[in-house]
Order: sequence, then C-alpha cells, then structure tokens
Amino acid sequence: MTSTNSQKATSIDREVVNEMIENAIRRHNRRSTIISAILGWILIGGYSFGLFHVVQNI
Repeated sequence: MTSTNSQKATSIDREVVNEMIENAIRRHNRRSTIISAILGWILIGGYSFGLFHVVQNI
C-alpha cells in the first residue's frame, strides 16, 4: 500500500490569485460607478422637479 498525502495536488499560483482579485475589484468598481451615476441622476431629477414646483408656485 502507498501512503496518500492529505494536501491536494492542485494549488493556485500567487499570480493567478492576484489577477482574480484585481478582476473582482475592477468589476466591483465598474458596477458601483454605474449604480452611483444612476442614483445621482435620480436624486438630481427629484431635486430639480421639486425646485421647479416651488419656483412655479411663487
């Protein structure tokens, strides 16, 4: 009988892990930028709408 090693034979290289992390950060930044832009336009639109109503009623 042969003894088996408890560690897995497949290990991930440090460069591969760093590339995966960079890709995840890049994807997160892109999505958060899009979401922030959409929320910003909604808030600016609501503020402008309310401001125009106030100015119109004066």
